[in-house]
Amino acid sequence: MTKPSAAKLFSAIDIITLVYSAWVLLYMSLGISRVRDAEVQIPIYLSIVAAILLLAWWHKKLDALRYPRLHAALKLVRSLYPVLLFGHFFTSGYSFNRIIFADWLDPFFMNIDHSIWGYLPSLEWGLRYNHWIISELFHFAYFCYYPMIVGLPLYLYLKNPKGFAELFFNLCFSFYLCYFIFSLIPVIGGRYIPEAMELTQVYRAGPFTHIMVFIYRHSHHLGGAFPSSHVAIAIVLTIGALRHVRRLGYLFVVISFFLALATVYCHYHWFIDAVFGVFTGIGAYYLANFTNRKLQGAL
Repeated sequence: MTKPSAAKLFSAIDIITLVYSAWVLLYMSLGISRVRDAEVQIPIYLSIVAAILLLAWWHKKLDALRYPRLHAALKLVRSLYPVLLFGHFFTSGYSFNRIIFADWLDPFFMNIDHSIWGYLPSLEWGLRYNHWIISELFHFAYFCYYPMIVGLPLYLYLKNPKGFAELFFNLCFSFYLCYFIFSLIPVIGGRYIPEAMELTQVYRAGPFTHIMVFIYRHSHHLGGAFPSSHVAIAIVLTIGALRHVRRLGYLFVVISFFLALATVYCHYHWFIDAVFGVFTGIGAYYLANFTNRKLQGAL
């Protein structure tokens, strides 16, 4: 009996997650002197790689006829486990996002914004148009990112499994692409300005402004602003919705437009972050489709 090939052991999700984890491990190893908490992050990423390999091996060895429920449970875990990793992948970037550039690159991005507008929209928009209704509108738009990223995949999981598999791969690919860029380009975004940082942590206006202040009061990560992953992922979700649930897609177009503006108005990103978030989202979606087809063909 021949051994199963390595390609058959792994899913497309496994492969891109392993590639990203391997990149981080290599990157940290090469720049170890500039990595914060390397003694914590390296074992965590090694454990993630080991867990993926173990799950793949166990699932392949398990007899589906003898253990149908366990086999189905492992299949579900292997389909969705990146959701458990996104948060750590994002926050851990603070440990190694200043390997190449020791200092934050925000002054460079501030100059770009200033050259476009003659002022800094990341600070001025929220101060000039600070009526509580306007604040609520933009914080609501920004908050919509969370129900969008849960709602559309859940709907497709229940109604269109093939569409779900495509969208989930594209989301994973897009997240990993953003995290890869974040590891190379250390940018805080609008919160680099002390006054803007304070504004993101002061309770005011209505419920949605309060919700976002609560989130940012309890989220202490820095970096990961260029390009805006919120905008990029919103664009990926919008294209996916237009492809699979067209009427919902039209709603997502409107939400994504206001969400992109909200990233600047709410002081989270530079204007140029949002612009490149749009291009990153569009590019990531179609590059993910191409990559998925190639991997599926290999598998």
